[in-house]
Amino acid sequence: MITKYILFIACLITFKISFSQEDYTIKMNMKIEGLPTEYAAFGEQETVTYLKGEKSKIEVSSMMENQITLFDGKEQTFTNDLMGNKMGYKISKEELESSDKKKKGNVKPTIDYINEKQNIAGLECNKAIITSINKDKKENKIIVWVTDKINVNSTITKKISGKRSFDLGDLKGYPLKVEMESNQNGMEIKILIIATEINTKPIEDSVFQINTDGFSMMSYSEYIEKLKSMQGGR
Repeated sequence: MITKYILFIACLITFKISFSQEDYTIKMNMKIEGLPTEYAAFGEQETVTYLKGEKSKIEVSSMMENQITLFDGKEQTFTNDLMGNKMGYKISKEELESSDKKKKGNVKPTIDYINEKQNIAGLECNKAIITSINKDKKENKIIVWVTDKINVNSTITKKISGKRSFDLGDLKGYPLKVEMESNQNGMEIKILIIATEINTKPIEDSVFQINTDGFSMMSYSEYIEKLKSMQGGR
């Protein structure tokens, strides 16, 4: 259960494929409090996001797994190395757009912008509370701190872990901090994701490459079905 939840958190961090008018390298740390000792290694992750024009690359690393998501303007490639279990998928921009359109009928979460500000990694951020209703009709809330100083326009909603992705709706701005509480199988956990460094130096094109050697690569739909089978069909 914890492994699946960490996949969801990784998706939350990198929630959109974006078009950037500048080069950005954004480093973020995640910490989960309340995990049992045997899952403590899952409780901390580092994420580096590279944005250059229509290209993006997100690297998520922890003691237990490493994920890379690359979008080159035409295709998204995702790899996940979970304790030696290496899987991945490829999906075209058109398929992503088509998949996103199918979700248009879903009820969007509500977003309340709060008159509070916080400086994160040198940028002023505004507070917002996002509320959504899950399939069990339970209310989910997360607190995000967003900045309008990062010049990124969303083009495609990013989907890594399918039904476990958290919908941020029409959130205005780029999130640099996320705060969330959740109950997982009776465990009360707290999640904090925060940007620690933002760099606007030019990024070499060589950064936007991904090595899939040794990974079991499949289509996006095949990957989702594989995940479902690993999760007992849920």
